[in-house]
Amino acid sequence: MGEAPTRNLLVLLCDQLQRNVLGPYGGPVPTPSWDRRAEVGVVFDRYYCATPLCVPTRPSMMSGRWPHAHGSISFGEGYQVINEGEELLTDRLQDAGYRVGYEGIWHINRPEQDDRSDEYAHFVSSGFPYAEHVEMLEQQGGKDGDQRGAVRTPTDEGYHDWSFSIPVPASWTRPLEEHPDMLRARHIADFILNAPSDKPVAAWCSLGAPHPPLVPEPYMSMFDPADMEPPPGFGEDMSEMPEAVAESPGAQSVRGWGWEQWSGAIAAYRGFVAFADACHGVVLDALERSGRADDAIVIMSCDHGEMLGAHNLYQKGVMYDRSIRLPFIISAPGLQPGRRAQLASQVDMAQTVLELLGMEPLARAQGESLAPILRDPALSRRQYIFSEFNGYISGGFKTRTCISDRYKYVYHHEDRDQLFDYVSDPGELEDLVEDPAHADVVSEMRAALSAWMRDTGDFIGGVTNGRGVLDTAGSS
Repeated sequence: MGEAPTRNLLVLLCDQLQRNVLGPYGGPVPTPSWDRRAEVGVVFDRYYCATPLCVPTRPSMMSGRWPHAHGSISFGEGYQVINEGEELLTDRLQDAGYRVGYEGIWHINRPEQDDRSDEYAHFVSSGFPYAEHVEMLEQQGGKDGDQRGAVRTPTDEGYHDWSFSIPVPASWTRPLEEHPDMLRARHIADFILNAPSDKPVAAWCSLGAPHPPLVPEPYMSMFDPADMEPPPGFGEDMSEMPEAVAESPGAQSVRGWGWEQWSGAIAAYRGFVAFADACHGVVLDALERSGRADDAIVIMSCDHGEMLGAHNLYQKGVMYDRSIRLPFIISAPGLQPGRRAQLASQVDMAQTVLELLGMEPLARAQGESLAPILRDPALSRRQYIFSEFNGYISGGFKTRTCISDRYKYVYHHEDRDQLFDYVSDPGELEDLVEDPAHADVVSEMRAALSAWMRDTGDFIGGVTNGRGVLDTAGSS
């Protein structure tokens, strides 16, 4: 093992976070922690998740590999464990002499022989407070079941009936300091403050907030439901949409919800985002007090987005921007603050961190380091970025997306496709895929998507034309 690097690393994550509510992205929620990182860091405006589902996308952040490549593609036995031998960023840092600390939502399932979490200086994988959510719903006049909606979704073996978490808010009635996310923040803060000074630190604080909506005061009352406005696509006709959208769990579970329900959910969600920001503020303050802040890479981001009523949908699993376009802010010694419009992805994160630390890249990573455009904002980068979805439980819907500076092409395997124009239609309300004037755009983006699928080993093999016929441009 070589000499330990000198820089420290802090990664602050939320779960199911909608970027457009945050201060650095023009949002209405007071987010002083995000704001202060934006002042000293680089803010990415076109950063996308590898897949809009927690279990597959978190290993993509850590390995720099697409879900179809690392093997975890959805929930379910045989679907959620990454392949044997996949190297993670935490492993590389552990081997380089870092004190690695991780607490919160982990969602990286490894073969038993590959699990190295017991080697890390601090590792606590904890889930969401679903039981407490029910308890406090009942205290506040609700009942168990109010917080879940019945859904029926395809798997690779047939259809599966299950229940899906829906945004029925409850107030956290215990002391704010006992909220699971505040405890996570305080534990990672203590880890940083108590770490020996002779080794660098790599710390992750991975909150569950803002999911599910279990919100402490004063944050629960921070926003008035009467002040909320319907998001893009709210109330639109879904009858002509691809099945993966119209019959997604996020559509089925809240079907029939009116604006009174949604406005209360949106208000509570925004308050919960403010609370999450306060939790991460505890960790940032600890980094400052530790004396490591001036020599640290600091990242703020999330696993995937949140629809929260846009297009009549909740949660994720679809390719609208509110589901896949994420906040990402990074600071490091020597980097000038600013914004970046270049296309970027979660699969780029691990490679970026390693280059900034002066370490060798992960050998099998498929992402690219963002360090060159961090140093030079004028640098031209990739023409397209991609995202994928492979169903919720034991497979199911298969969706792939190709994104350019102007357009988003969404490929629904064996269903009709979609095309949106970011410039004329930022709310993604008008599907242009059948518009003859955009036929060349569709053809070019289909070809680009096919090439990406082929080059990265996608098990689908290539893009079909929406009628089950393989497009020769995507043959592998």
